[in-house]
Amino acid sequence: LEGPPQPYSFSYDNTDEFGTRISQQETGDESNNKVGSYSYTDPNGVTRTVKYTADAEGFHVVIETNEPGTKSSNPADAQYIANPIEVAPAPAAAVVAKPVEVKVASTPVVHAAPFTVHAAPVSYATAQHVTPITVAAQPIALAHAPLTYTLGRAKSA
Repeated sequence: LEGPPQPYSFSYDNTDEFGTRISQQETGDESNNKVGSYSYTDPNGVTRTVKYTADAEGFHVVIETNEPGTKSSNPADAQYIANPIEVAPAPAAAVVAKPVEVKVASTPVVHAAPFTVHAAPVSYATAQHVTPITVAAQPIALAHAPLTYTLGRAKSA
């Protein structure tokens, strides 16, 4: 694609079933400048957010986090702001299944009458076979022609 940059803006914000949140937003202008951020937050509240700009002056980023064990710094012209928190992992709750006691009443079953037995044996009839029908498909002649495309219209060759 050629032509000048077009202004745009997009974003998303999603939290999964475990409580992890991921988000991003970015805008761009007709001068091809970009401003945006993306962020990750785990279920314990530990967050990392990256804010950035990209323009004629270059790519500039500021990273903000509360991740344990981090400290503020400024490496490679990227500002890294740390505000660590102490996070202790929560113990997983033990799930114990309790047995279910089912009481079944034992009641004797008595049939009122015995089964009747027939004296004559069961007779079987001989199966009669039908003459098979043979089906032959008739061939059909088809001619396929490739399509050629010109200015968005299809033409048969």
